[in-house]
Amino acid sequence: MKLSTLALVLGVTFSGSAFATANVWDTTAPWAGSTLAQYAEWTDIESINDTTPEVLTNATAGLVLNNPAQSGGYSNGTNIYGLGIFPGAVGMQFTTTLAGGATGGFYDVYLRIGTLGSIANTSATLNGNAATAVVSTIGPITTVMGGASAEQELYWKWTDVAGANLYTFAFSASAPHLSLDQVALATVAKAATAVPEPETYGMMALGLGVISFMRRRQAKKQA
Repeated sequence: MKLSTLALVLGVTFSGSAFATANVWDTTAPWAGSTLAQYAEWTDIESINDTTPEVLTNATAGLVLNNPAQSGGYSNGTNIYGLGIFPGAVGMQFTTTLAGGATGGFYDVYLRIGTLGSIANTSATLNGNAATAVVSTIGPITTVMGGASAEQELYWKWTDVAGANLYTFAFSASAPHLSLDQVALATVAKAATAVPEPETYGMMALGLGVISFMRRRQAKKQA
């Protein structure tokens, strides 16, 4: 079979399988019940450099496949698939960004992806800081072309992140033949810790002083 024909067959097989589960999250969002400060979600990844997520709140966002030549990655208008059937092919590597956030306060920051085919790496970074994914596997893990394959949803959470105008995430596939179906980015503001007013400290000091005075007075009477 010619290489071009094999590429076409494999591309249809893998990306066609991905169509069946595209656009639908099978697990509950890790930030469920929280008020989101910023949010971006791609349900149709229309290109390998997609700056138009289907859902966008208080932000601008972008999703880029960094190594299309090395991974054989391409978009079919719905997902990004790493064909990678040529010698030396590697897994796809992605960068995604969330911009326009407030620079004050602290946040919990999330990256969430839905994949089919090869397994995604469980390590990802936010502004260079690594985290390990929580992985949900939907259905069995099988072997395709010598590698593990499954439908998965993963999320990473970074806690107590100082508010920034730009969040840059990096994640990747462990091998060729991953289909990236969905991506979501979210930030949740942390509740501010109450700081006592100066008057409060003054009242506390006065109270402690009175207690100390009363104890000394009582000790003198007993003596």
